[in-house]
Amino acid sequence: MEQKYNIELIEEYEDINFYNIHLEGEELSEFENFFEKFPEGCSYDEEIDVVISWLDKISERGALERYFRPEGHYGDGVGVIPIDIGNKIRLYCIRLSNKILIFGNGGVKDAKSWQQSTTLAPYVKLLIDTSRFIQSRIKDGTIVLVDKEIIGNLNFTKPVGGISLAHI
Repeated sequence: MEQKYNIELIEEYEDINFYNIHLEGEELSEFENFFEKFPEGCSYDEEIDVVISWLDKISERGALERYFRPEGHYGDGVGVIPIDIGNKIRLYCIRLSNKILIFGNGGVKDAKSWQQSTTLAPYVKLLIDTSRFIQSRIKDGTIVLVDKEIIGNLNFTKPVGGISLAHI
């Protein structure tokens, strides 16, 4: 069984472009699904406001490395917003550069680490895989980063339950 998805541009700012992951067959993107979990008036309003304020800051200043806590493997760019200690909400993303940010999904921290969370682990693993796919395509020239843009083949397929390099 395979999971197909693509990366879509969702917002353009002066210094940065925001992208998200959209799974095939899903009405909403991963980023939209994240916010759907926390409707206005829910018990996490304050934490969501913090996430939104970080997104505003990033949209104004760019995806500076200090705005993210690394969550994936060394050098893959997978991180989490917010970096604030004590916030239970996690929004996972891939920081490709100061000018390119790809949003995934996230949720409420329900374990000591994302690896121990049955809720959060699939979101982070998808981003780790996606980062590897992107880096591989950059090396072979099928994806190019130009300023704030990701140019090239942004469609991906990954086996459910594992990673295959056959589609790269």
